[in-house]
Amino acid sequence: MEGASNLLAGLDEDDLHVLNRLSSEGGTWIVGGWVRDALASIPGADIDIATSLSPDQVVGLFPDSLTHGARFGTICVRTPKSNRTWEVTSLRTEAGYTDGRRPDVVKFGEDIIEDLSRRDFTVNSMAIAFPSGDFLDPFEGMADLGSRVIRTVGDPSKRFSEDGLRILRAYRFIASPGGWFLDKATESAIRDCIGMISSVSAERIGSEFRRMINLESGGESLRLMRDHGLLEKILPGAELIEGLCPTSDLAVAMALMYKESSVDAVVASETIKSNLKATKEEVSIFGLLMTLHPSTSLTSAEEVRRFHVYVPPNWKNSVIAYLGWFGVDGMEVLRQIPPPRAGAAPLVDGNTLSEYTGIEPGAKLGRLKGQLHRLQIERDLTHQNEVLGLLGEIDFAGEDPCDWKSLSWP
Repeated sequence: MEGASNLLAGLDEDDLHVLNRLSSEGGTWIVGGWVRDALASIPGADIDIATSLSPDQVVGLFPDSLTHGARFGTICVRTPKSNRTWEVTSLRTEAGYTDGRRPDVVKFGEDIIEDLSRRDFTVNSMAIAFPSGDFLDPFEGMADLGSRVIRTVGDPSKRFSEDGLRILRAYRFIASPGGWFLDKATESAIRDCIGMISSVSAERIGSEFRRMINLESGGESLRLMRDHGLLEKILPGAELIEGLCPTSDLAVAMALMYKESSVDAVVASETIKSNLKATKEEVSIFGLLMTLHPSTSLTSAEEVRRFHVYVPPNWKNSVIAYLGWFGVDGMEVLRQIPPPRAGAAPLVDGNTLSEYTGIEPGAKLGRLKGQLHRLQIERDLTHQNEVLGLLGEIDFAGEDPCDWKSLSWP
């Protein structure tokens, strides 16, 4: 392809060092996403390198490399002068995908065309030889790139049966800028191979799902996933939300998709934890969001002050983003009602409260202290005497301590 060699001009000094070292000993090609994105004038992708050298030979050139992928031909190259890494994979052929994820047999070879033939989609099966700049496009990936067509290399059913994650990658392409679409054979094979998703780990599904919903056309991907039956397999009972994407907040996305669902919030929490490998914090935020009634959230000064103090800083953004979907301008509310002037800590400690009330240290005293702390925050009190004065409102000798509320939100 005329001009493909010009793409090499965009490589930096560290890239060239690795490429020159490899090419001095064997055939070297830049492959995959970097080629695709460079041809589309999209900057920023890390380069993936294919080589005719064996993994041992690559490690011999770069002794500091990481070798955890050597069994499958991939070495994570590191150099003394850079904190970056380069994924270098030996040319290979593969046979058998018993687990639907990894090849049973990997044989290293020297044929770049054969290597490209085992890749997932045509737009990922292009290569640029280094240092010549010769452009290799044996499966017409450039034409598909121009048309924004997602088409597998060879038989789509075979490609998806080899690795079920390729199905999710196809949906991620749909979510990418530019108006991508599936060719008919690829879409038909996805429908037929939906069951392959069961062979994909939750970590890999979660990673692809996060990347997908953070892209501008992620909503179109979700729609196709629903129509093809995949969304129900991954997130049973989840509803599509118009305008949801792009979003980088998984907890907010899940809360919106499950807000009107018939699925119980506890069950939904377990689903996103097990099927997307949501973090403990994400699951907790999701649980909080599912308890909210947007029409009555952040509507009183007392509640807003508790929100300021009780909700962790990194949770606040999720709450504000979630409520924003329902017309609540959380940022403006927080601006109008600032945090309590005395800060978050209780102004009255347990010893002082015990001396003042005669209540012995224990659960009752702890609950009374919690009630006073809550009132302190709600009323924006600034002095200990003001808080102790609240005891006149509480029958601490006769009331059931279980009726006293500690600081919480909502």
